[in-house]
Amino acid sequence: MRRSVFGPASGGATALLLIAASPNAHAQDLDPATSLQGEPAALFEPTPLRLGSATVRIGGSARLEYDSNIYAQAFGEKDDFRLQVRPYVDLLRKGDALELTARAEGDFRKYFQYDKEDAEGGRVSAGLNWNPSAADRLTVAAGWQHLIEDRGEPEGNTLPSIGPRELNLVDGDLSYLHQGSRIGFLVKATGARMRYTRAIDEERDLDAVGGLARVMLRVSPLMSAFVEGVAAHRNFRLAPAPGQFNRDASTYGARIGIAIDPGGTLRGDAAVGVYRLDAKDKLIESQTRMSVQIALTYAPRPRTAISLEGFVGNVATYRTGVQSREDMRFRLGINQEIRHNLSAQLGILYRRSKYFGVDDIDHLYGVTGELEYAVNRRVAIAATARFSKRDSSVALDEFDRFRGGLELRVHY
Repeated sequence: MRRSVFGPASGGATALLLIAASPNAHAQDLDPATSLQGEPAALFEPTPLRLGSATVRIGGSARLEYDSNIYAQAFGEKDDFRLQVRPYVDLLRKGDALELTARAEGDFRKYFQYDKEDAEGGRVSAGLNWNPSAADRLTVAAGWQHLIEDRGEPEGNTLPSIGPRELNLVDGDLSYLHQGSRIGFLVKATGARMRYTRAIDEERDLDAVGGLARVMLRVSPLMSAFVEGVAAHRNFRLAPAPGQFNRDASTYGARIGIAIDPGGTLRGDAAVGVYRLDAKDKLIESQTRMSVQIALTYAPRPRTAISLEGFVGNVATYRTGVQSREDMRFRLGINQEIRHNLSAQLGILYRRSKYFGVDDIDHLYGVTGELEYAVNRRVAIAATARFSKRDSSVALDEFDRFRGGLELRVHY
């Protein structure tokens, strides 16, 4: 899977939203169905359908999964089986200079015993890429998503009496990129609005906006160096209750990094720098800390890809008495095509959540695995497994959890 020179912008933009908005809105750390960057091509590839001048891809998956601890609890664990169905449709219309994309996907979850965990989610999104010249690109994207929070997320809901948290997320971005033969630049603006569906969770409702500016210098045919600055602001919808902190905050950051593209054995990008958190509440001390963003893939052989993904930065927090929260996430994964119709994935995850003001800290360790057998170009069968363990300075936040299942995947 080749990455374009435009690719490095994506990592910074993702980090920007992670800094500005909810830490859980984009977190799928333990989902083995997520393909690793640069995975080798296999038999199970979609055959696009033609709809006039557009290309359409239709598909989906159905997973029957066992969960040993559905509420991610420290004790009194409850286990259950669930069926998860995730259909999708993609549309692409590509012209000489203009490219239009649209996607609709669903997420339907049915539990066999604890039906309060049943939930329905989905996403609708659209994007436009305009290339007025070979060196310039203007991108506009927007989407609406109904998200289902995972019980094992930091600050997640573990109460069995109610179902998982659900929220509606509206987000969008606008960016312009110029890439000359040696020097390029990128400017990007993002925005997000999050609204939870239950009144008990309305204190989590927030709006976030941000911007990114990057200057790039190509130092070799395969490598570019860049420096970037980011700024983000999050504003919670409700005013703080008496005795609580005002959690509105602005974050500023700067990073330097490298992008290897088009790359060969090694490709991707990595950046390191600092961020500063300035809270609106004067009782919350401003912080300057390290910022990291990594997305690298090493392909020693055509059928093997080793991926390293990492993030360190400030994220929103809702815990009572906490001033701010910093997350560190790293994932090391390997994708291996065993045969032309058989592939395997293995991932190792570490996530640390540090809470300032109360000195609480969580450490999550995870292992994911998947084995996929492609029956033909349209049908595949996969076995998936996920194990996670969280240690915490708060005893009730600790848990062990295993999830394993079988999945049917189809696409056209």
